[in-house]
Order: sequence, then C-alpha cells, then structure tokens
Amino acid sequence: MLAADSGHESTAGLLLDRGSDMEARSKDGWTAVMLAADSGHESTAGLLLDRGADMEAHDEDGWTAVMLAADSGHESTAGLLLDRGSDMEARSKNGWTAVMLAAQNGHESTVRLLLDRGADMEARNKDGWTAFMVAAHNGHESTVRLLLDRGADMEARSKNGWTAVMVAAQNGHESTVRLLLDRGADMEARSKDGWTAVMLAAQNGHESTVGLLLDRGADVEARNTSGATALLIAFGNRTPGPVAVGFEVV
Repeated sequence: MLAADSGHESTAGLLLDRGSDMEARSKDGWTAVMLAADSGHESTAGLLLDRGADMEAHDEDGWTAVMLAADSGHESTAGLLLDRGSDMEARSKNGWTAVMLAAQNGHESTVRLLLDRGADMEARNKDGWTAFMVAAHNGHESTVRLLLDRGADMEARSKNGWTAVMVAAQNGHESTVRLLLDRGADMEARSKDGWTAVMLAAQNGHESTVGLLLDRGADVEARNTSGATALLIAFGNRTPGPVAVGFEVV
C-alpha cells in the first residue's frame, strides 16, 4: 500500500508478483488503488487495475478511487479510471459525487472532464447541494462559469432554501456574486428562514459584497422570519462601521 501511495510502480509490481494482497485496507478502509488515485499516481493506478484491483471499492465514508482523484484534481488519473469503467455517479455516505468534489475544490479541468463524460451536474448531496452550489460557496469563479456555460441551474436550492448567490454572498466572494448577478441570479431569493443574499453578506461583515448588492438594487428593507433587516443583522453581529455606512447610517 505504501508503494502505491508513493507511486513506486516497479516496487508495487514486485510486491504483487510476490503475492501481496492489493485489496488490503488501511485503518480508514483505503485500498492500494484508492491511495494511488488520491495521490495522482496514474501509472501505478493503471498497474493495479491491470492486475484486477477493485476500482469500486469504497472506504468507510463511501469514497471510491475516482472520487478521490476528482477531489484532489488529478484529471488524468480520473480519466484513466473513467476509461476503465469507473462509476462517476457513485455517491459517498453524504451523497457527494465526483463532480461535486472536484467543483468544491475548484478543479476546473477535472470538472470539465467529468461533464464531458456525462456527469450529472444537477446531482444533489444529502443537504441538497449541487456541484454549482459548492463551487459558488467556495468562490471558485472559473468553475462556476464553466458550470453555468454547461447549463447548471443557477436557482437550484438546498434543503434549507439557499441558492448559489446566497452562499457566495455569505462568504464574501464578491467576484462570484458579480458573475451570478450578471448571469441573472435572483438576489432577492429567500431561504426558508427568509434570509437574502445581502442579509448574509451583512451578517459576516463583507463590505464590498454588501456594496455590490446594494449597487444592484438589493432590497434593504426585506426582513427574515425573525423580522430582521440586513442593517439590523449587521448591527446585531456588531459588524464594524464600513458595512453600516453602506446602508447610509452615519
């Protein structure tokens, strides 16, 4: 297993020739091919597959080799596994697929590969998040753009009613919020608790994102289910002056 993890193909081959168990598992349930995939050792992964390694083996969290390769952005290794028939729609225990994992880490080329191979970009994890939403949440603008260009549902909602523009605003990813607004995202969309993008940005003190949303006409009088406006939320969280100034409070 250590040889596979380190990409020592010839050593791995020698050990296999001597009868080493390639399906042996680490304490976390990882096999040799999973370790090779996670580290992007394409040739070692290929050797293991040639010797009959189970590419659909999964760890205790339900992760498979192709999911590990996608999560780490190892495009060529993911491609190899797909060429060998790996299930790109396999899900972890929390419902994550390979394309979601690649998207959350901003591995644009790996996301493109998976989409080109037919990955379902509207698949949802147990919380209702799509690949598009996790990319927006982490501010991976180029990956968000790619998914938009491929037709991702910009208004898809998580189980708590959050959209991509909300999660991007919450984390202060101004350029991603701008991209979404330019593409027509509904900045007045509300979560199940009545929160809007500007409320979420204000809650976390993201001055420039609040300013962008205000410039685009965000409703500063909107109230969540607790009756709070963005301004009240900003003060409730003791947000420093600049955000309050954005609401024309002096």
